[in-house]
Amino acid sequence: MANDHEKPGGPVKRSASKPETGEMASPEPKRVKLDLSSMKDQNPVYILNQLRMGLKYNFIEQWGPMHAPSFKVAVEVDGQTYHGVGGSKKLAKCKAAEEALKSFIQFPNNTNMAYASGGNGINVDFTSDAFEAEEKEVPAKKVAKGPVMLLNELYSNVIYTCVENDGCAYARFKITATIGEEKFIGTGSSKKQAKNAAATAALAKLNLNTSLNGNKKSSVLVEEQEKADYIGRLIQEKFASLMHNDPVHIKRKVLSGIVMTCSTSLRRSEIISVTTGTKCVSGEHISMNGCSLNDMHAEILSRRCLITYFYDQLDLIANSQPEKSIFVQREDGKGYKLKDGIEFHLYINTAPCGDARIFSPHEESEEVDKHPNRSSRGQLRTKIESGEGTIPVKASGSLIQTWDGILQGERLLTMSCSDKICRWNVVGVQGALLSHFIEPIYLKSIVLGSLMREPHLYRALCGRIENTIQGLPPPFRLNRPSMFLLTSSETRQPKKAPNFATIWSQGDAKPEIVSTTLGKPENGFSKLCKVELMKRFSRLVGKISSVTEIEKNLPSLYCDVKDAVTSYKAAKTNLYEAFIKAGLGNWISKPMEQDMFELSKENE
Repeated sequence: MANDHEKPGGPVKRSASKPETGEMASPEPKRVKLDLSSMKDQNPVYILNQLRMGLKYNFIEQWGPMHAPSFKVAVEVDGQTYHGVGGSKKLAKCKAAEEALKSFIQFPNNTNMAYASGGNGINVDFTSDAFEAEEKEVPAKKVAKGPVMLLNELYSNVIYTCVENDGCAYARFKITATIGEEKFIGTGSSKKQAKNAAATAALAKLNLNTSLNGNKKSSVLVEEQEKADYIGRLIQEKFASLMHNDPVHIKRKVLSGIVMTCSTSLRRSEIISVTTGTKCVSGEHISMNGCSLNDMHAEILSRRCLITYFYDQLDLIANSQPEKSIFVQREDGKGYKLKDGIEFHLYINTAPCGDARIFSPHEESEEVDKHPNRSSRGQLRTKIESGEGTIPVKASGSLIQTWDGILQGERLLTMSCSDKICRWNVVGVQGALLSHFIEPIYLKSIVLGSLMREPHLYRALCGRIENTIQGLPPPFRLNRPSMFLLTSSETRQPKKAPNFATIWSQGDAKPEIVSTTLGKPENGFSKLCKVELMKRFSRLVGKISSVTEIEKNLPSLYCDVKDAVTSYKAAKTNLYEAFIKAGLGNWISKPMEQDMFELSKENE
């Protein structure tokens, strides 16, 4: 019988059972005394199997009551049969091996042999009368050291200081760990979480890989992680300062923002936008005049704030201040491009809704997706009207929603944030109108505050189409942004999402509050709505150079102005075809009537 017990000690030499040199062989082996120092903590079955290979143990019988049965096992060694009786088959087998060993090995009294059962070490003296008395010695569990304990072991002089922020439930506590002249910041909903985050940031600087939630990439450089943490902290602190005296509108579930960095110094970073929101407009309040916001998810609003920032920078050129702008003229003199070293980073406190988030809470962090071929992976998904969550698009569904269908009660469908960010990684974040003036602009990195599972995030934002997208007109390309998780990860806050969104962009004195049901503020309409962006576009036409020379023939309808950028339209078409080729569904567009408004009309 093959040995089915793990070897707890060193091997026993086979020569121990052989007669001494010069002695005649005997039918019965002589009982010899062995050096048992190597047998300490070994069970008799293991020792017997070392001395006699290939033994077979036979179960003979069972008797006694069900709650206290007895078992009998036999083993044949050198032509002799030895029996063992015990309260379990394992004990009976061990007893049989003991009897066999005593026939040719002389053991000193009180020699303990380890009999392992059920994964727990049981030290059994099988020469004792109390052989069947099981004295379990449960091994002490190894306690994993947390980041605070590790840091305190390395540096006994760490100083922790805590600041409390009563307004924000997600980052109520801010703790700074000071080591010499260096400071490391951590935030959290509890002091323990904030302290762990601060210690983790300090350990990362020491190149000690420690993660609070197991979701960090091991390949992230210390400098990259510091940059990601700095970007997230800028957005969080800006939002807290904006809402310091507004206990109503500080309530939120999703917080997002965009930060612009310059290659010369991280300290020269600028906050472009800070937004919150988780809902879409109700179908009965969609606008034919471009006055209502359709999608008020935080990351979507942040991107629209970025568009207004681009208009601000082009206005500088139109007003003869090009040196202050982030744009420079292209080499061919048509349109503009970003100055070297300018980068944009999107922060979201959680994974974007849709494909990036749907699998993240339930799957462990792995370097690769364990089930990449499941049909649900990568599927295009739509948001629920006036609610939260996403649903997969119907394979046989229409590509375009109808205006009269929406007014008659059909659900207004809006593509998920994962899908929209994936589109930004192909056509850019500048949108169709600005593509008349500037080259495509892509996000350099995406920083998440929680629920980052890299395989799902990468697939959702670019990976699912990288094998099917083709024929993109230059300078459009498939962008692959860097992806990071904050050291100070946010914890889940189970509460109902508010029915408003907050919008702040650079230059605003205070945030704009928009009703997510109406898609508008209490008075007027949002500065981010289509009609406002169309006005800003029209004011630039003829004052600055354009890539498309749109100033020569400016259409009157908003939809026609968008379609006039043929390269942008072609890139978007190639993207939608890539989703179809990958078997991920059709992109669902809003009713075309939404974009068929004229700028000259009086808008509601």
